[in-house]
Amino acid sequence: MQSLLSPVSRGHAAFRGLVAAVLGLALIAWPAITIGTVVVLFAAYALVDAGAVTVRAFRHGVPGGDRALLLLRAGIEVIAAVVAVAYPGVTASIMTVILGIYAITINGLDLAVMGKLSRLGATGLGWEVAAGVLGVMTGVALVVWPGIGAVTLAVVFGSYLTFAGGVMLISAAVTPRGELVPSRA
Repeated sequence: MQSLLSPVSRGHAAFRGLVAAVLGLALIAWPAITIGTVVVLFAAYALVDAGAVTVRAFRHGVPGGDRALLLLRAGIEVIAAVVAVAYPGVTASIMTVILGIYAITINGLDLAVMGKLSRLGATGLGWEVAAGVLGVMTGVALVVWPGIGAVTLAVVFGSYLTFAGGVMLISAAVTPRGELVPSRA
């Protein structure tokens, strides 16, 4: 039986990692983009990740409690994307706080999963834990300093997405064929 703490397929981890890394690199490569572009890129990432998490939630054998947590994560991502897109004239400060709350929430859930996996005896979770800690730290920094401006926001959030995506891609690449990658919720 699969649960929230069960590993995911290499393809699932690689897909999520690739989407995060590509969007992160786009933000880093073009940091002078407008806040509207940041909004669109963030919303795209959040919606794609929400879709991947929703697909996982409805796989056969996922317990009800785990399904609820996965759907909660997907719901948070959809709400964050909708809020960002519904208010396209939003200032950089408000978008920064939205991204910060998103990063804290999603990475906090990931760290909780990694902690549970560790207590269950899973090993090799160091990069996943590092990505989660970096994500929470990024979120806190964005909430504490919301006036950083669109360029800094693009670089900070782009760096976070690139690192987190890289971790997922590395996890997928180093996992032997036929085995599963530790879950990051």
